[in-house]
Amino acid sequence: MAYDSIGTTRSDRYESRRKNTKLMNLLIIIAILLTAFLIGMLVFGDDEDEDNQDQAQESQTDESNDSEDQSEQGTNDNEDEDNTDQTETDNTDEDEEEQSSNNEDENETTDDETEQNEPAENSAEVKEVISGSWDPYPTEQEEPHTINWDTESQDFYEMKMAIASSLDVSSEDLIYWYVENGGAPDKVNGYVEQRGTNEYYRVYLEWIESEGWQPQRVEELYENIGEQKLEGTYENNDE
Repeated sequence: MAYDSIGTTRSDRYESRRKNTKLMNLLIIIAILLTAFLIGMLVFGDDEDEDNQDQAQESQTDESNDSEDQSEQGTNDNEDEDNTDQTETDNTDEDEEEQSSNNEDENETTDDETEQNEPAENSAEVKEVISGSWDPYPTEQEEPHTINWDTESQDFYEMKMAIASSLDVSSEDLIYWYVENGGAPDKVNGYVEQRGTNEYYRVYLEWIESEGWQPQRVEELYENIGEQKLEGTYENNDE
């Protein structure tokens, strides 16, 4: 009986020791795994934080760059708008100066023609200026038109008819003393006397293309300037 009791005790002790050893080994393994897990968490956690910080910095950098780009773009746009406005202003000023210059040239040309072809209303020769709006005398001539000074020509006949229409009288009631060039290829001045009245007139005619001679101005004169021109005794009292 003593042998069996001792044997059993040894067996129990061995088994108990073996179990304790396994438990210790298991705890050690668990401790190692837990330690490794914690180390891994620390390492990877730091990496993730660094990545997040890098991403945040990159995002801020991108936003800053975008803001700078937008600011630069806005500045460029403003500069372009300023340049465009300045260019438009310069062009407008140039156009206005050019238009003003053209108007001055036109006014000078008109004034020259007026001085050459139309004496002033207070001229010493002119008694009265007769205003009116006359239609061209219908022509039977074809274009291109050239003045024909032959007194028997169709052109000269139409000049006389236009002069008579401006005075609202018949052509037979007028004496046609003199017809001269009016200072341009399409203008003439006619000097006439109304029979039995001692009234003298200077009539300005202009050729209207495909329509005929049109009266532009009628002046009643103090003297028979047409007869003076015909005889070569005319002296310009305005000079």
